Amino acid sequence: MDYRPKAYSIIFARSLYALNWFDIAPALKYISADLHMNVIQIGLATTSFYIGLALFQLVGGSLAHRIRNLVVSVTGLGILGTFGIFSGLSTNFVELSISRFMAGAGSALFFSPALGIISDIVPVERYGSYVSVYNGAFSFGAGTGIFAFGYLDTITGWRLSLVIGGLLLILADLALFILMRRENLKKRRPMSDLIAAVKKPALWILPVVTVGSAVSETIMGQLFVYYLEEYRHFSAIIASLAGSFFLFVGLPGGFISAFIIRRYSRKAQVTSLFVLMSLIFFFVPFERNLAEILITLFAFSVLSIYGFSYLYMEASNINRSAVSFSLSVVNFVQMMISSAVPYLYTYAIYSVSVNTGWYLLGIISLVPALFIVKIK
Repeated sequence: MDYRPKAYSIIFARSLYALNWFDIAPALKYISADLHMNVIQIGLATTSFYIGLALFQLVGGSLAHRIRNLVVSVTGLGILGTFGIFSGLSTNFVELSISRFMAGAGSALFFSPALGIISDIVPVERYGSYVSVYNGAFSFGAGTGIFAFGYLDTITGWRLSLVIGGLLLILADLALFILMRRENLKKRRPMSDLIAAVKKPALWILPVVTVGSAVSETIMGQLFVYYLEEYRHFSAIIASLAGSFFLFVGLPGGFISAFIIRRYSRKAQVTSLFVLMSLIFFFVPFERNLAEILITLFAFSVLSIYGFSYLYMEASNINRSAVSFSLSVVNFVQMMISSAVPYLYTYAIYSVSVNTGWYLLGIISLVPALFIVKIK
């Protein structure tokens, strides 16, 4: 069987995987009211997802390296879908936080093993293109989660919409397993590959200096709708539309980023693009209308997809015999940093001002980016 249908089945699952990350974003306003949660608790519940995502990155990469990428991937999707459903059934802050933590853990088990499958079945010369489409599919699914489920929340309520998102992912997970179960994928690679990978300094440094992409995706994808509703007083539909725009742009952004990577790969050029993305955070509080907001979101989307594509391509090339594990390491480092971002952002808003929250994000993204030129 041709590799393309299999690769695109993974990419399709990736889009529904992303939907279950972000379908909660337009629901936060309703969750806050129904479960009597303040803005800091909203930040903590959002952060719990990223803690689970960070802590299980290395677990997923290690398991995929020792057994099969497919087994780990479908298990991760099943966990994410199940706890996406449980998120919709939560009755208090603690239950919601636990459900989001476990959903994050399931997400971690899918990501790098799925890219490992693509690495196994796609010709080497086509891998970069599929990485970009894979990243773009995430943005498309996330955008669908924010926009379509933002509308669905107003019809069915936030609980049923989260349940529907989880069920859709479980069905996609089953279809992926049926299609891929007979694929002769590589398995039981030696542990020495993992040891060789962790000894590469660049594998630990790259995710730190490029953390701006993770900060952008985390805040713009998870909390920007809430920001527009609560602090800019946009309607739920307009706020969801703006949030989904950021993510939908990621689909063409994947192709744009592939072009940028081919044309601008020198360290000074890479640094300039990351610095530009960081500086945009400082301008968010001064946006005066929806048009300016959409321009900002477009820039954030394209540059964050570029950042992730750059990071994943570089990480994949560091150790070709341990692609899944290498990707899990860079994700682990980046998620450990970005998992604290929702809490820091909401705490800054709650304790100081809305503008301070955006300035803090700019600093967190900008300072590490200045060191890209120092990487050997």
